[in-house]
Amino acid sequence: MIKRLVIIILLTGLGHIVTLLSLKYISTYVNSKTIAFIGNVDSLTLLLISIIAFGLQLSATRNMAILEDWKKEYYLTQSARLTLSLFLFIFGISGFFYTENYLFFLSPILALNADFALYGRGKPIAGAFVALVRILIPSLTLVFASIYFPDLIVILFVISTAVAYFIAGVIVTRILSVRYFIKPKLSSLLEYYKNLNIGIATFAYMFLGIGIVNVASYLYNDDSIAIIYIALKLYMIFKGVRRIIVQSFFKELQELSISVKVDYFGVIAGLLFFAVIVFYPKVIIPMLFDNKFIEYNLVFIVLGAAGFISSFTTSSGTRLLLKKEDKQYSINIIISASIVIISSAFLWIFFGNKPILIAISVLLGEVIVSIMNSIALKEKNYLKDRLSTVYVVILFGALFFVFSFIFGQTLLSLFGSLASFSILTFIYTKKLKFL
Repeated sequence: MIKRLVIIILLTGLGHIVTLLSLKYISTYVNSKTIAFIGNVDSLTLLLISIIAFGLQLSATRNMAILEDWKKEYYLTQSARLTLSLFLFIFGISGFFYTENYLFFLSPILALNADFALYGRGKPIAGAFVALVRILIPSLTLVFASIYFPDLIVILFVISTAVAYFIAGVIVTRILSVRYFIKPKLSSLLEYYKNLNIGIATFAYMFLGIGIVNVASYLYNDDSIAIIYIALKLYMIFKGVRRIIVQSFFKELQELSISVKVDYFGVIAGLLFFAVIVFYPKVIIPMLFDNKFIEYNLVFIVLGAAGFISSFTTSSGTRLLLKKEDKQYSINIIISASIVIISSAFLWIFFGNKPILIAISVLLGEVIVSIMNSIALKEKNYLKDRLSTVYVVILFGALFFVFSFIFGQTLLSLFGSLASFSILTFIYTKKLKFL
C-alpha cells in the first residue's frame, strides 16, 4: 500500500515541481496582462475537459473498476467523448466570426486522452506517469517561452498543451492495449444523458478551483486575475496531490476503514499546505514566485485554509459515487459551485478588485461541499472517526509555529520544522498501522 503511494507521490511530485518552476518564471518574466491571458487559456482548457467529461468520465471510471467486460465500457465512453468533441470543434469556427473560441479546435485531442481508464483498471502508477507527461510538456514550454519568446508564450502554450494530450492519449492506449482512434457515433451521446446529474456536477466542480477565473475575468482587472491565477495554480497542485491519494485507492474506497485512512493522509497533506503558507510566507512565496507576490500572502493563506478544512472529507465525493448517490453528489457540488460564483460577484460589487475576495469565495465553496458531503454519507461519527486518528498529527503541526517563532522565517527553520513533523508523523502513522 505505502510502496504504491510513494511511487505515485514521486511521479506526481516531479510534475508539481515543474509546474511550480513554470509559475516562478512566468511570474518573474511575464507581465500581468499576459499572465491573466494564460490564466484564461488554462481555465478554458479545463472548461473544455469538463464539458467532454460531463459525468461520463466519473461513471466510466467507476464501471471499469467493477465490470469484467471493461473494454466495451471504454469504447462506448470514448466514442461518446469524441462525438461531443467534434461538435465542440465545429463550434470553434465561430471564433473567426464572434468570439475567441479557437481553443475548441483542441477538443478531439482532449477527448481522445483516456487517462481516467488507468485508474478504473487499478493502474494508478501508470496514471500518475501519464499525468506527469501531460504536465511536463506545457510547463517546460512556459519556462522556455517566458525567457526566449515572451511575445509568443500564449501560442506556444496552446500548441504544447495539444502535443502533451496527444502523447498522453497514445501512451494510455499502449498500456491498456486498446485503440486510440474510436469511431464517433451520434447514438453514443445518450451516455451523457444517462449521467446528466454527474455531468452537471463535473462541470460545476471546476469552479471550486481555477475554473472560477473564467467568470472572475469578466469582473476583476488583469492584476487581480494574474494574482489569483498564480495562487489557484498552487492550490490546484495541492488538490492534485489529494486527488492522487484518492485515485490510488479508488477501488478499495467502498470500505469504510480505507476511506478513514485516505482522509487521514488527506489531512496530513492539507495541514502541511496550510502550515507552510501561514508560518513561512516570506520563505515559500519568494521561493515559488516573484517577490512581489509576498504582499498578497493573505490570498495564499485563505486558500491554505480552504485546503486544510476540505481535507477532512477527501474521500467523501468518491464514496458517494461508489454508493451510486450520484444525485446527492451532484446537488452538493452544484450548490457549492454556485456559492463560489455568486459570492465572488457580490464581493466584487461591494469591495472592488481584490484577489483575496475570489480566494474567500473558494473557501466558502469548499466548506459548504465538505459539510454537505459528510452529511450525505450518513455515516455515524464521521468527523469523530477522522479526528480520533489525526488529532495527534494536527498537534505535531504546532512545530511549524515553534520553529518559525524561535528561529524566524528562514529556509533552515522551514526544513527543520518539516523534518521534525515528518519524522513524528511517520512514527505515529506506523503506530496506527496505516503504513
